[in-house]
Amino acid sequence: MVNPTGANGVDNGVFPPDEQLREILHEFQRRSLSLPIRLRYLEEHHGIKIGKTKLKELNNKFEVPSARKFKAIEQATAAIADIISRDINQGQGPDTVKKIASLCCSFVISSDLVRSTMKGLVGQGPSDMRRPGRRTGPKKRGALDAIGIFQEIHVDGHEKLNEKGLHMGAGIGIDVYGMRDHVGKVLWLVVVPNARLSDTVGHVFLDMVSAHQATSVQVTFDGGIELGWLAAFQTSLRCVKFSKLSFQQWPPCVAVKSTSNISIESTWSYDRKFNGRSLREILEEGRIHLIPGDLIHRHLFRWLWPQIVQIGLDEFVDYFNNQKTRKQPGRRLPSGVAPNVVFDTRHYQNMPQDYGLENVAVEVTQEAIDELRALIETPPEEAFRWVPDEFAALAFEVYIHLGSPTIEALSGWAIFNAMAPRIREQVETRGLYEAISV
Repeated sequence: MVNPTGANGVDNGVFPPDEQLREILHEFQRRSLSLPIRLRYLEEHHGIKIGKTKLKELNNKFEVPSARKFKAIEQATAAIADIISRDINQGQGPDTVKKIASLCCSFVISSDLVRSTMKGLVGQGPSDMRRPGRRTGPKKRGALDAIGIFQEIHVDGHEKLNEKGLHMGAGIGIDVYGMRDHVGKVLWLVVVPNARLSDTVGHVFLDMVSAHQATSVQVTFDGGIELGWLAAFQTSLRCVKFSKLSFQQWPPCVAVKSTSNISIESTWSYDRKFNGRSLREILEEGRIHLIPGDLIHRHLFRWLWPQIVQIGLDEFVDYFNNQKTRKQPGRRLPSGVAPNVVFDTRHYQNMPQDYGLENVAVEVTQEAIDELRALIETPPEEAFRWVPDEFAALAFEVYIHLGSPTIEALSGWAIFNAMAPRIREQVETRGLYEAISV
């Protein structure tokens, strides 16, 4: 007998409007989620209960990218060529190129196509550069293990792009400070004028805590005078907030050798593979553009290039946290899954438990964060200030007058050369030398 209602006897939930559903499904693809996890997210977070067949139908309907149905070979070749052209040292592997294409170009290319195209474009050199064991005498390491997420956060400053690292003149450099959970997720990566100032690092730590409304049971670092406020804040939060892990077993702060702070130290190498080597070489091209000791050039570098580096860091964090790691059956920590999936307690409360982990985060209120921040003598706007406010306002005005060109590494020095003479002219016309010399 024909069912006059057209219903199949199963409540699939209420589907959102097509545009909203399209955005949801495309976000799943961008995050490299497997089909079972996509189905779980749809049910738990959006109230939609369907099977794999229906999900595939929806993916086809809303043109969700897929490597299997990708046919535009010319488009793929152009995208791959563009990505590897930005990697001057050719250190990116096929998996990295594939993920960047997915994040930046909105389509998925098969791994075989990426490898064959890269081989035709750049030959075997990159694979030789990435070959495991090409260096001798690696440090012998054991397997990482953890009880749960936010059990331990590793922090460190990266100074390869700072003044001493670039050797391009006084004030020409960019420090980076990073924080990564022991389980794998990069929690915070930010450019700072000086990663060796305790006030600045204190603000960076509180920014991370504010973003996650939580801190870890333990913070691990490799020492340094810049960690005064960070260590004090972490200890204070552990003292006033309950944690089932004891102070004796898991102290709030632990100092280790740099070579033992593995999680964050390895992050710098991942970032270097993603864009660091290329970025440093592009920065060093400034030797033919910068006039050493010139006030306008120094300020313009410090106004423009931290923005470019931060964009690169944000892209790396998005790539790294949404990339599925290589499946390792013997690994104690989760593998074969993206860090953002393991940490996704907002969409699905039990996600860490699915990978044998607990959520041991020490929850922190914004009120507590604000109280701690008030203890720092240097306000945030001063701690993160790269140039005098007068110069920042003038540089932004000139940038807008140029048509607001896209800020990216490859065009950075072209923008610099276009802005410098116009800023100099305005500084002289308005008599701003004294104001920007502060």
